[in-house]
Amino acid sequence: MSFYAIEVLVYGTVYIKASTLQKAERILDRLSSNAIDARHRAWFSDVSFEHVPRVSFASSLTLDATLPGSQLVEVTERDVELAQRSFVLGSRDVVVPFAERAEEFNKMPVFTTDVDLTATAFIKAESLEEATTMASQFDEHFHVELQMGYWLWFSKLGFNDHENNGLPVVLSSALKVIGASEACALEQRWPD
Repeated sequence: MSFYAIEVLVYGTVYIKASTLQKAERILDRLSSNAIDARHRAWFSDVSFEHVPRVSFASSLTLDATLPGSQLVEVTERDVELAQRSFVLGSRDVVVPFAERAEEFNKMPVFTTDVDLTATAFIKAESLEEATTMASQFDEHFHVELQMGYWLWFSKLGFNDHENNGLPVVLSSALKVIGASEACALEQRWPD
């Protein structure tokens, strides 16, 4: 078996807790063009809106397609392991402060929009041709469900268990936020 890497476009939903739409837009602007470390489970929220942190993502993502011009390259198993541990040090603390415990924070509105991200997808395959076939499935909006099997997507374990929708695919733990998806604006989601 060999390992292959390719850059992919990912999209998901971001939740931002802020007192006004303008403050939420500033938070989204600061988040854009930064990398997040997906190994910090706090980034992906499945709690009620009043308890979400200042910034979090929905617990599912979608691999939209390979990035234009990206090519599959063969990598070593060690390259995959290192990519699963690499992230921009400190970005989580700078971009996403810990949720306040104050009662007022729990009552703060939550704004949401869809965002585009990029990541490196790693594929375990017998040949470049087999990896190319698997990568072509990303163009069909390959769903990444993080609520169940979260660690499988951001570690080498996914290669062994094949629980990632039946494909031996994992993602690098460094996800780069590009910004709000085209034609998507922040809107207040909670309270209605």
